[in-house]
Amino acid sequence: MAEMDWGSFLTLLDRRYSVIYDEQMASTVDQLPMWYSMETSDSFEERRGSVGALPIWSAFGGSLTYSQFYEQYNATATHVEFTQALRWTRRLTADDQTGIMRGDRYRKMTDSVIVTRQTHGARLWNFMNSNDTYFYSRSEGLPLASDSHTTRTPGVSTTTGFDNLTTANLSQTSFRAERQKMRRFANSEGHICNVIGNVLIVPIELQERGMEITLSPGDPDNARRTMNPEQNSVTIEVPLYMTSAVNWGLVNKPLMKENCVGFDHTKPDFKSVMDFETFQLKVSGYGRWSYMVFDWRFVDWAQVG
Repeated sequence: MAEMDWGSFLTLLDRRYSVIYDEQMASTVDQLPMWYSMETSDSFEERRGSVGALPIWSAFGGSLTYSQFYEQYNATATHVEFTQALRWTRRLTADDQTGIMRGDRYRKMTDSVIVTRQTHGARLWNFMNSNDTYFYSRSEGLPLASDSHTTRTPGVSTTTGFDNLTTANLSQTSFRAERQKMRRFANSEGHICNVIGNVLIVPIELQERGMEITLSPGDPDNARRTMNPEQNSVTIEVPLYMTSAVNWGLVNKPLMKENCVGFDHTKPDFKSVMDFETFQLKVSGYGRWSYMVFDWRFVDWAQVG
C-alpha cells in the first residue's frame, strides 16, 4: 500500500502569517541591509573567493615586464535552518475572551523570527574578535579583527598595515588614531590602500559619546575648545542587538557592502494544521539563511571589553 503524505491533506499555508509578517517588517527597524548586501540563494551553501592586488608599475626598459596577482582568501557560507512551533487546545481557542489565541498568536511568532534574524545579523559586531564559524568560514582562519592578518602574496611583509584591532576606549584621541590607522591599511602587495572610515559603529551606551566626538565644532576633550577636525567626518550607526556596551569600530560603508553578504535561502514561511486525534491547533514557522564576510579591510575594531 502506497504511503500517503498526510501533510498534503491537512497542512496549508495560512495567509494571515504573510500579511502580519509584512506588517511587522514594515514597522520594525531592519538593520541587516545597513551592513550586508542581501541576496537570495538556491543552493545549500555559497562560496566567494578573492584575488589580491597587482604590484606597482615598473619603469619601461624596452620590453614589457609581466606581473601577476595571487589568490587570496575565500569564504564559504552554509545556510542554517531555523524553526519554531506552537500548539494549543481547541477549547482554549474557543473560550479565549481576549482574542489573542484567535489572532495575535501569529504576531508573536512573526515578531520572534524578526528578532532572530536581527540577532544573527549582529553577530558581525558581537563576534568581531572571534573566529565565528556559525554561518560561514574564512580560509584565513583568523577573526575579522586581528593584529596578525596575513597575505598569500609571496615575499610581502605583514609587519605594518595588517592590524585592524585595538583595545582603546572610545575617545577623541583613539578615534583619530584608528581612523589614521585605517588610512594605512595595506593591500595584499603591502602597499597603502587608504581606507577611509566613514561610519562609526557604537553600542547604544556610546551613542552620545560618539556624537560628542564627531559632531562638536570644538574639541570635546579640550578645555580651550579648539577646532575639532573630526566634526562631521563620519556618520554614526548603532546596532540594536550589539551585546557589548564598550566595544566600537570604524567602517568604510562601500567596502563593507562588498565584503559582507546576507543570503536568504528560504524567507520565513508559516503553516497551520488541526490535529485529527487531539483537536490541537498546531502552527509552525520555517526559515533558512546565512551570512558571510570574506575580507577584513572594511573595518577597524576596538575590542575594549
